[in-house]
Amino acid sequence: MKISISDLEKTLKTKAIDVPSNTTFNGVSIDSRTAKENNIFFAIKGDNHDGHDYIEDALKNGAKAIICNRPISDKPQFIVKNTITALGQLASYYTSLIKPVTIGITGTNGKTTVTNLIASILRQCNLTLQTYKNYNNQIGLPLSIFKAEKKTKFFVLEMGASKNGDIQELTNIVKPKIVALLNASPAHLDSFKTLENIIITKEEILDNQGYKKIAILNIDDSNYQRWKAKSKNNIVKTISQNQHADYYLQSNTSSNLLIKTYKGDELNIDNNKLEKYEIYNILFSIACSMEAGATSNNVIQGLKNARDIKGRFFKINGYNKSNIIDSTYNANPESFKAAICSLSKINGKKWLIMGDMGELGKDAQKYHIEIGDFAKRNKVEKIFLISKYSKEIKNNFGDGAYSFLTTSELIEFIKPMITPDVNILIKASRFMKFEVIVDALSIGKY
Repeated sequence: MKISISDLEKTLKTKAIDVPSNTTFNGVSIDSRTAKENNIFFAIKGDNHDGHDYIEDALKNGAKAIICNRPISDKPQFIVKNTITALGQLASYYTSLIKPVTIGITGTNGKTTVTNLIASILRQCNLTLQTYKNYNNQIGLPLSIFKAEKKTKFFVLEMGASKNGDIQELTNIVKPKIVALLNASPAHLDSFKTLENIIITKEEILDNQGYKKIAILNIDDSNYQRWKAKSKNNIVKTISQNQHADYYLQSNTSSNLLIKTYKGDELNIDNNKLEKYEIYNILFSIACSMEAGATSNNVIQGLKNARDIKGRFFKINGYNKSNIIDSTYNANPESFKAAICSLSKINGKKWLIMGDMGELGKDAQKYHIEIGDFAKRNKVEKIFLISKYSKEIKNNFGDGAYSFLTTSELIEFIKPMITPDVNILIKASRFMKFEVIVDALSIGKY
């Protein structure tokens, strides 16, 4: 990345102050500790820290100028109204220089998996950038974009939201050519309040922005007709497991999936007893990739090469030859049920280590009890709880339910019980930090 003073002035609609006229910038930083030589430092005010307090540190570490929202005495700077908005504006400018095929993915569940699958497929075609780690918001998405090389052909970008308007802001940054709206289900209800608000926010990815985009929609989803109507100015391509669509499941055997496309392609995909939600993820990834230009051979090879994602039903060799399934990246009611369904189909004993799901609002207790009941109905023999709702879940689950106050107590209790035929699903929202349990019960990756 190479950015001049004039680039910044034009893009951010501001003037350089005390910046040497021959200065060029080779990167962006929002953390003074990781600022490098010739970086631009964006002073972003967060919930706990204000980047303006760390300007001196950023300059000492090599930053050549500051993007700030108030004057800073005797420092090279560009003053803007909002540094987060400015970060997005610069990312949009950088995208316009590269001119990639941009793909935006949103939904309550499956975003990271679908992003990973699409990127794996498109890497068979050309240089591909995908969302870095979980950088899927107004700060993270630009930081992901800045990692792109000038010759990058594809941007595959996960788009998350915690309030109305978030997805609209992200699509304004990159104006994706292809979008996939995976689903909408209860999550972040503390901020969204209702499922309807979640649906409204997710479908912002379909909004008319003055150009046509290709929208990938699931015919089998209960919101399909609504989202189709919302996409009247877009080119709609469809997926389905149950009926003919542009990309649809023709057959599902013990050995493979046969997927057909409107272009006449027939794709044989290794099955490995995939769950229903996994098949939808594959269909979305195929549709997005082929609309971007991938061939059937690219798809087959890309899906073969796709790596498991740590924290998302990630299988690990466990203590005493057990099987540990790490699903600690995040949790909401639908993803919890999907993980339990997958666990139920694995041979051997089925145990669940369950923590809290965050941001479920006033119905949080109800959702947690439902997961305990669902686990019981789906062959889970033992459940180990660290939760605000342990008492209620335990009462509903009955025999085989255990509750603990700390992760160390749980680990100490469960370890002597583990036998080689045990499969242990570990799942909770990220704030629970259940990766500590995964580490304690694991001996390495498959």
